Amino acid sequence: MKREEETLRDRIRKRISLIWHKRHLAAIIGIITFYILCCLLYWYVEFEKARGAGFLDVLLWNTATLFGQDFADHYPVSVAGRLLGLVLLLISMFGVSAITGYISSALIEHRMNSMRGTKKLQSLKNHVIICGWKDDLKALILDIVRKNRAIDFHDIVLINNVEESKMELLLEDEELKGIRYVRGDYSEEQILMRANVKTASRALVMGENQENLEPELEDARVFAAVLMIRGMNGRIHVCAEVNTKKYKNYLETQKCDEVIYSEEYTRYILSTATSYNGMAKVLSSLFDNGDGVSVQIFELGEEWHNKTFGEIFQYYKKQNVMTIGILENMGAERTLKRSLLAEAQKSTNYGEIVHKIKEVRTIERNAPVLNPPDDYVVGKNAGVIVLAEEV
Repeated sequence: MKREEETLRDRIRKRISLIWHKRHLAAIIGIITFYILCCLLYWYVEFEKARGAGFLDVLLWNTATLFGQDFADHYPVSVAGRLLGLVLLLISMFGVSAITGYISSALIEHRMNSMRGTKKLQSLKNHVIICGWKDDLKALILDIVRKNRAIDFHDIVLINNVEESKMELLLEDEELKGIRYVRGDYSEEQILMRANVKTASRALVMGENQENLEPELEDARVFAAVLMIRGMNGRIHVCAEVNTKKYKNYLETQKCDEVIYSEEYTRYILSTATSYNGMAKVLSSLFDNGDGVSVQIFELGEEWHNKTFGEIFQYYKKQNVMTIGILENMGAERTLKRSLLAEAQKSTNYGEIVHKIKEVRTIERNAPVLNPPDDYVVGKNAGVIVLAEEV
């Protein structure tokens, strides 16, 4: 109960603070001041000498009349008083309308700015940025959160330029409560800066094709966005989805961490499903068909360095986890190379240092080794590929 009261109190404080910091405040104070001065003049002309009514009584009568109440003991009788009363009534009506409009516009502007991403996101760190749009975007977001319990909806920022009606439905969905949104072209630096990409940990870049672009043009925007994100944050893990093989090759050349070429996966699934009975269901189960068991990658700590695959297999077998293989050189390119170069510099043999530096240049990141022999030795920066229940 206390938590709910504090939340309500915070919301009220934020609303008041929102109005207070707007320029509309000067207009509101001016209207109220002008209204009080008019009431003072009206009281002086009509009531102060002839009828002996107090200023506060007249102020109360004018204000109550404005809001639909009727006080029969206060009414003007002189011509000047009636004219002033009429002017005061008109000013009051327009003044209240103006104040109501100012407050409403401030709240609406706050709401629209929040939806369009003009709300500052500079406090966010290690968040996930999803660029682009899919019709099943809600299901994608729910899967991301389900597969990574360390990620909350408050840690996800969407960037796209789709119709506002679509985004309103998504942002108002109770299942996605807390998700953040920046409206704009995700291939522009300013838009990415609004999403605070410099402190993000992961980014997913997809096409949105709202303008019926050719697949290559759609992929060109994805490519530009990946380059922009990489330039702004060298440590971020970037996953990109493309429709053409040309841009798949471009992204791989630029060391994009994960490149999803949809047609390639579709072709593979179709060919294997044609060759083997039940393969479609097997692949669906491997990727997670809803039963909670799927292929995952666990990062291996330093204690597993120079251990064999057989030892790792036996360790996970005791936990009812099936080990499929090893993922070598796991991690972001910049972080991985720094780690390997730091390790090379520890050597006192100059020839060995040169050899290791050459290896760093040609290293293949995130290289899967499936079903290796038991005596396969695991190196540093490795992960283990397993088939296990999601936790």
